[in-house]
Amino acid sequence: MMYFPVGWPKCLKLPNEKQCSGLKYIISNHDRALFAIVTADSVSVWYCKPSVLLCCYTQSALHQQEVGTFDQAEWKADSCMLAVTTTFGYVVFFCVDLDSSVPYRCSLYVQRDSRASGGKQPSNIVTSDEVPAVRLTLVVQVQLSAQVTSLLDVKDELAVSLTDGWLKKIKWDGNVNNNTSVHLQDISLSTDLQFARVNSVQDASVHMISMDYSPLLGGYALVLSNGRGIFLPASNLRSRANSPRGIWAPDLSDAACVAVNHQYRLIAFGCHSGSGMVYSIDDAVGALVISHRLTVSSKDYPDAGQVGGCVRILQWTPDGKAIALGWQKGGFSLWSVFGSLLVCTLGSTSCTYNNYGASEDESIQSPVIVKSMEWGAEGYHLWMACETESERNNHTTCPHLLQYSLVKSALTVNPCMPNHEHLFLQGEDKLFLTTGDMLLNLSSQTQPFREGASGGSGCGGLIGHKQWQLIPISPSYLTPNWPVRYAAIDQTGQCVAVAGRTGLAHYALFTRKWKLFGNETQERSMAVTGGITWWKDFICVGCYNMLDQRDEMRCYPRSCKLDNTFAAVAKVPSQILLLNTFRNLLVVFCADLHFMFYSLERKNTQNNPSLTITKLQEVAIANFIPHPICVTAINLTSLRTESGMKTPEHSDEAESIMLNVAGKLILFQHDHSGPQIKEEEEHNYRPLPFCAPCVVATNVENVWMTARVEGDKKQLMEALWLSCGAQGMKVWLPLFPKGEQKTHNFMSKRIMLPFKVEIYPLAVLFEEAVILGADTDVMSYGPFCPNSQSGALEKLPYYSVERTSQIYLHHILRQLLRRNLGVHALDLAGCCTELPYFPHVLELLLHEVLEAEATTKDPVPDPLLPRVAAFIQEFPEFLQTVVHCARKTEVALWPYLFNTVGNPKDLFEECLVNNQLDTAGSYLIILQNLEKPLVSRQHATMLLDSTLEKGEWELARNMIRFLKAIDPAEAESPPVTPPIRVSSTSSYTPSYPSSPLTPQDVNPFSYGVSRMRNSSGSLTDTKDLGITKEKIRQTKSDAQHVSLRRQNSKHKEEPTADQFFMDVILCRHARKLLSKHRLRDLGAFAGNMEDFHLVSWLRKERLRAAKVEDFVMALHEIHRSFQWPYPISSQTVFQQLVKSMAGKFYISASNSTASSSRLSEEDLAGMSPPELEVPTTMFKPPGVFKQPPPDLLTGVDISGEVFLKPTLPKEDGSVATVDMSDTSSLQGDSEMPSESSTINDRLSAELEELSHELANKGPHQSEIELRYLLHLMLEAGCLEWALIIAVVLRDIVAVDRTVNTASLTETPIEIVGRMREGLSYIELWADTECIGYKPFLNKLRGQIETLNKIIEQAPSRSHLTSTSSTESGAAAEISMPSSPELDQSAEEESVKTDNEQEEEQPSENCTIS
Repeated sequence: MMYFPVGWPKCLKLPNEKQCSGLKYIISNHDRALFAIVTADSVSVWYCKPSVLLCCYTQSALHQQEVGTFDQAEWKADSCMLAVTTTFGYVVFFCVDLDSSVPYRCSLYVQRDSRASGGKQPSNIVTSDEVPAVRLTLVVQVQLSAQVTSLLDVKDELAVSLTDGWLKKIKWDGNVNNNTSVHLQDISLSTDLQFARVNSVQDASVHMISMDYSPLLGGYALVLSNGRGIFLPASNLRSRANSPRGIWAPDLSDAACVAVNHQYRLIAFGCHSGSGMVYSIDDAVGALVISHRLTVSSKDYPDAGQVGGCVRILQWTPDGKAIALGWQKGGFSLWSVFGSLLVCTLGSTSCTYNNYGASEDESIQSPVIVKSMEWGAEGYHLWMACETESERNNHTTCPHLLQYSLVKSALTVNPCMPNHEHLFLQGEDKLFLTTGDMLLNLSSQTQPFREGASGGSGCGGLIGHKQWQLIPISPSYLTPNWPVRYAAIDQTGQCVAVAGRTGLAHYALFTRKWKLFGNETQERSMAVTGGITWWKDFICVGCYNMLDQRDEMRCYPRSCKLDNTFAAVAKVPSQILLLNTFRNLLVVFCADLHFMFYSLERKNTQNNPSLTITKLQEVAIANFIPHPICVTAINLTSLRTESGMKTPEHSDEAESIMLNVAGKLILFQHDHSGPQIKEEEEHNYRPLPFCAPCVVATNVENVWMTARVEGDKKQLMEALWLSCGAQGMKVWLPLFPKGEQKTHNFMSKRIMLPFKVEIYPLAVLFEEAVILGADTDVMSYGPFCPNSQSGALEKLPYYSVERTSQIYLHHILRQLLRRNLGVHALDLAGCCTELPYFPHVLELLLHEVLEAEATTKDPVPDPLLPRVAAFIQEFPEFLQTVVHCARKTEVALWPYLFNTVGNPKDLFEECLVNNQLDTAGSYLIILQNLEKPLVSRQHATMLLDSTLEKGEWELARNMIRFLKAIDPAEAESPPVTPPIRVSSTSSYTPSYPSSPLTPQDVNPFSYGVSRMRNSSGSLTDTKDLGITKEKIRQTKSDAQHVSLRRQNSKHKEEPTADQFFMDVILCRHARKLLSKHRLRDLGAFAGNMEDFHLVSWLRKERLRAAKVEDFVMALHEIHRSFQWPYPISSQTVFQQLVKSMAGKFYISASNSTASSSRLSEEDLAGMSPPELEVPTTMFKPPGVFKQPPPDLLTGVDISGEVFLKPTLPKEDGSVATVDMSDTSSLQGDSEMPSESSTINDRLSAELEELSHELANKGPHQSEIELRYLLHLMLEAGCLEWALIIAVVLRDIVAVDRTVNTASLTETPIEIVGRMREGLSYIELWADTECIGYKPFLNKLRGQIETLNKIIEQAPSRSHLTSTSSTESGAAAEISMPSSPELDQSAEEESVKTDNEQEEEQPSENCTIS
């Protein structure tokens, strides 16, 4: 189980610190309330809480000369005596009793508190146990034959080992019991107690240097001076007929100290090599077997054995769940019971400090050496007797008494089911809680149990967070009942309960209040002995009733007062040691080696909820358990050794019970083989007997399972998860057969899969496939103080606890694939694909297998990598997984990887086909290292085309930089290592980056406004559009930019072939966009490509790619891409248009055939505007023209194209939403309106015009972009596009500017002709498709006439320069539309011609007003 140091270690002040010659030993009494601190010349007794000195005995100089200095100590079991050894072979016995000379009940300190309201302090109310006044009195001293090396209290006797080889027993009155004494040479030793050959120690100089005794093992663990380890059963010492028989510890030759774990039946030896070896006893043959080793790996700290030195001391925690190991040269570590490293201070500032007061050359290391250590009550403190060596004091040692504070997992002493589902730690005065990634379902089952609280909103924010929820324990309960022994949390993570020395208390997060016993007598009359757990809203505890002197099972409702009146009580025959719940069942394990089942039933018949406890079954298991204390956990479960068995009819019935007996997980299953006899009276089944137990696993520290059966991850929900210390974790996974597959009895239904983990597991999230744990973070504060007397302790570190997590799914998949269970692996992975980190799981799976097989020196007869590659290929993340794994692996391993998964060039092309451009960019880096630069250039060009087409601008810029980085001279050379890396951008990260600038973004011209080009003109209505001149940093015209570039061309190099190649690609893509009328994409493209100058390119392409062949299609595309609405007409304009159209259609209908329908003014006047229908294409752009213009229709009924209903929203204020009377006419009324009605009509007309103006406008950002493009087109001379943009904006001023530009500048006549022809087509389209454009087009009659005059005056404009003639000739030659699929030679020739023209022709600087 997990222990974590927290906070700063405390340094306790020693008595007579200046005269103190050094700390030697520290030992606690049986209940760890008193601590004896032994120095060379004194013995002091300390109290645990608070940590204060009670008394001190100082040795006189005469006495020291007689018996020597003090060395070690041992308490008597009842704490009334203390034995201290000396260096001259004496054992000095001290009597420890209360000092009657101290007043007030012999108490040194009394803490007073008040529970009265108003803050008043009543006198003489004692609310806690007093700190007793203790005195030490020397009673007797016994001289032995040699110096004592170790001493123990064994069954009211003191066992001492001597340097002459004797193991003697001394009574506490000072008499030596020679009958039970034994010499080392008299012990017969063998490797086991059955068949091994017996020998003995022949060397007389060998003696015992350390020993420990375990009543559960029934013997002594001894360490000899030659480094060997022995286990000596105590039963052999009682018989004088035969010589005692001992057992050698195998493979042990450098032992230095020993410690015994009673609960798990383990013997730990500390070695001179700096590691530890832990042995277990094989009861079958009576031999010691190596369980595991305590070795700091090189990953955690290299050369730990040399840095730390010999293991000086080992100490197990009071609950036996962890062991502390201290090194001779300094530092300590904490390990779990089966060898998982929890804390190591080697290399941290906690064990080694640098003397910053000295110079760099003179600085030395001042280690804090742990000479002795002892655990405090419940493991909340670790007392250390330390010393430091200081250069300032001529390398003299300074003694220090340190006290480390720790928190531990609630599973250490209370492994109940709800505690396994949350990360829950308990300290001496606070609780650490994090709900982690558990979803809190507070709306269903927990709502009826809440007391009208405002909710758990404060806890809802903890979901997915790493912060701890600290819950301070109520001082009113903690002060008289310290220490806290048990803590439990409910399934929702909302309620916690604690139990200390007596009574209990519980806390709710949504009320933030503690509930305590209102009657203190009830609180002090019960002590929780068997744990505490939650069942729904009831607190279940196994306790001892001090008043009635019996053991009971009690259940308290959370919603009621904490009082025995509301408790449900069930008597039990013996002390309860463990309890747990499963659905509606409660299981209790007692000290008489029986476990009992109870059913729990909640009733709401009364005002307060009540609970009925019914005993169902009692089972004796004495034949399978060596001692009750060896049972560390009990669990009810529905798991069986064979999945698919018939489930019990009652959902509350458990199939099996699991016991953790000293690390062995034993499973008791119900026996379904016998007949089930039904009782007629009660109509239920008799309790089923249990089969013989089976061992599921060994070295088990913790077990996780769930009672929930919902969810689609059935394999994970029904699995059993085990924590096995140094062996990592194991999962007992069910194997579900396919529906068509026939199950056979010889086929395994479950499989045990081991895997390593990087953290110590404390909770398992089954559906999320995540393990939660915690880790200690060490931080140092403050500089070293050279003048401080405490030396290196000035810089003791600060410890904090943080939550950690780890994904385990890839470990399970790997183990299944290794065992050729790919079908089950595919089923398991298929139900986890929705997890956000599933691609990372596949990446970890591939990476670990690749590292293991590609780096091994031994041949791999059955490689796993091909199976893993084939498995990952079943998922769409295959391409991404391979390239991410390759980029995080050494280049030397790439050939091995791609020989299995496929050629990277094929994978690159597959990415392009699947539109995975970011992944293709990562493959390009692979190709750069594996192929020639020419191949990388070819593939980069392919990717650049794709990125430009898809608008992935960031990736496109990276591709351009990548292509520029390729040296043409090295195009045919082999790949160079290390490769040229593309800049570290989000395009090649495992995440899914979003393009910073795409056509779908809100502002696709944010880059273009700031850096696209130089401009001399100003935008129209700059203030209205919100664009300032500061945002347009470049204000010079593009022609001026070209002239400046010519002036500086002498000082610059000529464009390289790579630059020319880039220009060809960019120009080709720009032509493709413009030919498809994708004007917004062109703006985004130019704004993101730094090397592309839009205005210059447009000026050169205005007679080629920039000309407009289909004005109507271009208009539609602008409306679509910029999300610009089509215009709608107001009521007045609509009436006028309909009137004119009615006359037109009436004349055309009278000349048509007899089958043609007629449209008269009376028909129009008899209809109200809501009945008129307008083609839906008025409001959304059609893809193609579905019908020819009306004047081309002959003999066709056109009435269906006129009388259509508009589908407009009511707030648009269109004609469809205007209410008119039935008698009103669309042609107007002949009567003169009155003055008041005229004013109202004028006002309503203005409001209507304003509302329609707002409705006809598109998004503000689109207007900014359109006007900016209009400005660029005018400056580049692309008047066709400028005219279309002005028409879309319905800006008459912009149209006028465009026409004036055509008339005042040397504009080719072909452009003017296409402008005039395009307006005609737009007007014709508006007559039939979009009537809303008609009012605006009617205002353009003057501009149309201007264009006609320009065309008519074309022969007279013979004074055009030769440049204009050249442009006209070029336009005549390429009058056909430009194709985006131009071949590479044509593109290069075009760019070359453009560059030559750019150098030859003078700059055109047109200032447009």
